[in-house]
Amino acid sequence: MKNAIMLFVLALFATSIHSQSLTQKDLTGTWLVTNVENSSSNPKMAAAMQKAVINLYADNSFEIKEKQDDGPYSYKTTTNKNATWSYNPSTQTISITQSKMTLKVSQSGGKTYFTDSNSGLKFEVSQPM
Repeated sequence: MKNAIMLFVLALFATSIHSQSLTQKDLTGTWLVTNVENSSSNPKMAAAMQKAVINLYADNSFEIKEKQDDGPYSYKTTTNKNATWSYNPSTQTISITQSKMTLKVSQSGGKTYFTDSNSGLKFEVSQPM
């Protein structure tokens, strides 16, 4: 009986850990940057990423669009035209070709974060409804 309870607890724990990791399908889509943390590590990039849009397309193409000041719906694409992305589920990282950007994906308190390993900037992101 004691072993059965222990096995049940272990299975429950393993399920909760597994449910916290994201898949490539979960990440595919449009992500809005709602907040930038650690902005002092790279102020110029932090300012550019405020309210940016990160598109992770199903065909593995990738783009970042920076919000422009000249209108509410004005964005400028700032990534290379042929940039692609790949996801490593075991390390929870997104690697971007055509740049040195590697994003570590994490979740905490119901929020999703992409942390740029090169700059140290942590982007709180959300998907629009």
